[in-house]
Amino acid sequence: MADQPALGSGPQFIRQRGIAAPLMMHNVDTDIISPIGKPPNPGATPETRAFEPIRFFADGREKPDFILNQEGFRRASIILAGKNFGTGSSRPVAVSRPLDGGINVVIAESFGPLFYDNSVRQGLLAVPLEGDEIEQIAEWARANRGQTILVDLQRQVIEVPGLGNFDFQVEPRVREKLLGGYTVREELSRLDEEIDVFEQNYRQDWPWIYGR
Repeated sequence: MADQPALGSGPQFIRQRGIAAPLMMHNVDTDIISPIGKPPNPGATPETRAFEPIRFFADGREKPDFILNQEGFRRASIILAGKNFGTGSSRPVAVSRPLDGGINVVIAESFGPLFYDNSVRQGLLAVPLEGDEIEQIAEWARANRGQTILVDLQRQVIEVPGLGNFDFQVEPRVREKLLGGYTVREELSRLDEEIDVFEQNYRQDWPWIYGR
């Protein structure tokens, strides 16, 4: 969700108010998030293809115990998870499929590095948070189905009604990139001066590498 014009031409993220679905699994890998090399499940749509293996039975019926199939969480835009979310191979669809389903934020204890890099490129906010804090939010979400929380990247805070605020930190570069809506190329172009200074200093410190 954005409330100010993007400075770049890439995906922008400022804040998201939405339902938080407590997936609360560790090691959710990219084969779970976005399996490839197999036909789509007959029950899946473009909006529900994320998490196919744990979302549907083989015949296309929904698995009732999967959180996004349950009433109060079908329209969730925030996922709560455990450690190492998105581990596995690098595939952009591991981010684009959740985005297609309306998931704009994942709050987890840690992330697979390739998933994290793809999330930064595509505008999905990956929020690192301590496990006990995630569990507090998950318990609230289970008790308050259909109610929303706020994830604010500008202030780096999660607001949960009646529970208080949870502070988080993302890399300053990532925060600036998403708030401004910069593509990777636009982000690098903004650093041209710093890159030039680095190269000049490097040449001075290591002149024999460059020859005369």
